[in-house]
Amino acid sequence: MRVLGKDRFAESYRVAVDLDGTQVVGRVPDALLSAQYGTDARVSHTAAYEWIEAKAADLQTAIATLHRGGTPRAPFDQITLDAP
Repeated sequence: MRVLGKDRFAESYRVAVDLDGTQVVGRVPDALLSAQYGTDARVSHTAAYEWIEAKAADLQTAIATLHRGGTPRAPFDQITLDAP
């Protein structure tokens, strides 16, 4: 998994995973990060990267589930995919 950076307009972090030789990009919303840290405030950039790294397996599973047309388990059901 690679973090592609912050999309301020979409209020999310873009992350890319390789699924069967195809790069799939998911968006991890700021709201999910804030909820995980128990705050209404935005999470710092450093904390967001640390959380994404710690949850990489769960995020990859959620993105793969979305890519296959399913619904990830909560709270990862807040993740969306970039248009191909």
